[in-house]
Amino acid sequence: MLQDQAYEYLIDIIKKGDLEKDRIYSINQMARELDISRTPFRDAVMRLAQERYLDVMPSKGFRLHKMTVSDIDETYQIRSAIESYCMKQLAQHTGTERGHEYYYKILGKVNSQKEIMATDKDPEAFARKDYEFHRSIVQYVGNESMLEIYRRFMYRIFWLNVTSFTRKGRMEETAAEHEEILYAIRDGKVRELDQLLENHLEIPRKINLELL
Repeated sequence: MLQDQAYEYLIDIIKKGDLEKDRIYSINQMARELDISRTPFRDAVMRLAQERYLDVMPSKGFRLHKMTVSDIDETYQIRSAIESYCMKQLAQHTGTERGHEYYYKILGKVNSQKEIMATDKDPEAFARKDYEFHRSIVQYVGNESMLEIYRRFMYRIFWLNVTSFTRKGRMEETAAEHEEILYAIRDGKVRELDQLLENHLEIPRKINLELL
């Protein structure tokens, strides 16, 4: 239970952006601050290292995981496989009560992105709505195992998106691509969805690889 407590604490501060990039943190010091013994805290760090949230620095501590080419490619491959299936499922069931509910839920995320673009254009705020847009599509299917896999990649998805949205014009492009995807879902154009999603994910993948 102490390991779980330490794990949840670390996940929370990672998602909030409280850990500084490139800074090495002491396992002993953070365990003391959390009032948890070193062993369960270290085990939580090792678990997060296996999930590629953190990198362990032998005899030094740990730091936020640094993205690699493999991380980037793997993340977009996982997204493509899961999201493609879920989009097609939603497109075939928009006439149902649940499909109707999720269509408008997803539409709301696009409208929120437009509001962000019209105000402070904050890449992190925009990225949160981007993640919510895609996660809602996955949630529609109701497959908890699939959703758990997707959640496991949340941190990587979020920060790769933040990076891509720093490129001028990418927010506007993304909102337009989201609308295209939504129209295809609404109209049941299942065959178009694979190409729309492929184009939508390939652009940020290339941006992140260029900036690596």
